[in-house]
Formats: sequence, C-alpha cells, structure tokens
Amino acid sequence: MPHFLPILIIAIICLIAFLLVFGGGDLVFRPSRTSTYRYLPADRTIEFKNFEISFTTGEEKVGYTKGEVSNGAFITEEKRVGFRVLDSFDVSEALINLRVWNTNYYGKLILLVNGEQVYAERPPVGENLIGFDTDILKENNILEVKAESSGWRIWAPTVYIFDSDVIVNYYGKKTKSFNFELSELETEYMERARIVVYADREGIGDLEVMINGVKVHSGITTIYKDFPTNVLRIGNNTIEFSTEPDTKYVISSAQVIVFFE
Repeated sequence: MPHFLPILIIAIICLIAFLLVFGGGDLVFRPSRTSTYRYLPADRTIEFKNFEISFTTGEEKVGYTKGEVSNGAFITEEKRVGFRVLDSFDVSEALINLRVWNTNYYGKLILLVNGEQVYAERPPVGENLIGFDTDILKENNILEVKAESSGWRIWAPTVYIFDSDVIVNYYGKKTKSFNFELSELETEYMERARIVVYADREGIGDLEVMINGVKVHSGITTIYKDFPTNVLRIGNNTIEFSTEPDTKYVISSAQVIVFFE
C-alpha cells in the first residue's frame, strides 16, 4: 500500500494536467502580457438569425371625395371623408390632388385634415396639387372640404364643384440592430474580427453593416470580410443592418467572429 500512494498521486497530477490542457471547454491556456499564464476564450462567433431589412419608396392614393360644397346666407354644404394611413411614420410627403370643375369664386375653398386647416385659397379651375404637413397624419384620418361664406352676397352662396385624391408618398427604411457584449479580456487579446452574412436579395441595392456607428461593409451578399478590431469595445456593442432604396434583404445568418492571439 505505501508503494501505491506515490503512484496514485502522480496519476492524479497527470489527470489534472490533462484536463487543464484538453478539457477547458471554451477556454484556452495562453500566455498573458501581465502574467506568465492566463485563460483566454477560444475564437468566438456571435450569430444573429432569420431577419429582414428593406427600403421601400412609393406612392399610394388613400382617400377620394367629390361633389359640391357651398356656403351662403341660406345654404351650407360640406364634404367629409375618412381615410387610413397604416404606416404614417413612414410617410415622406402628403398631398391633396384637387381638381376644380366649376366655381363662382365668391369665397375661398377650405381644406382640413384631422381638424387642422391645410389650405384656404381660391383655386383656379383645373388640377391643383396641395401639400401638407405629414405630422398631421394618424392611422385613421378625416379630410373636410368647405367653402368660405359668400359674405354680403346674400342672394348667392360660394360654390365649388370638385373631386380630389389624398396621396401619400412612402419612404420606409426598415433596419435591424442587435447588441452583443465583449469582455475586457476578449478586447485585450483580439487579433482579428470578421463579419459573415448569408442573405437573399430583392432589388439592386447594397447591404450596409455598421458596428458601433462605423461602416464595416457596403455591398451585396454573401459577405465574408475582416474589419478593424478597434471598431469593437469593452462591454456593449451594437451592429446595425440597412439597405438602399427599393431593396429588401432576407438574412438567414449574420455572424461577428472574433479571433484571439
């Protein structure tokens, strides 16, 4: 038994050494600048899966009304129509295409959107394109068309015969961003960093990738590209994906790969 004990101790030491070298999981035994040895992470892959980005532009007619409005001493007739704008925050321009067929010009024509006056003039017969502030728009909206009073002409009201469209232009940029963390040890020993993206494209625009506000790629996919490690930082990092007008990317996998010394 006394002869067995030294053998057992040697076996245990060998087993511990074996585990340290080969059984450290995601840690690798490497030299440090500040001490003889330090455990470092193995090369790390940070993956983001199954998302899409797009940049759409277009025009949509969202409302229509026609008829006659009038305002005088004995008669008042107004028009009111509802219309919907599903993505009001993506609207870059809002217009009313007003076509005046006949009028006596005794008073002004007045247009209101959601109770706010956007036009009050004497429009000429024919087509008139009237823009208004997109901040007025909501998901559910009301266009009101009124005529100003004919005033002292008590025998005849102001009259406008017209039709009109409400038109919105969309400028929808759909981006996607993700956050990821890097430790102090990881940032200290980073040797290289790489962005890898697999995606399907609709349109002709480039895919743009920003990390912490720095553009690391602009081009089509597939992406397999190294970028400067000084873009990355200790703690929270942000990666953002976007594209150019009239383009959509369906991204199955996007990876940030960090290689260590």
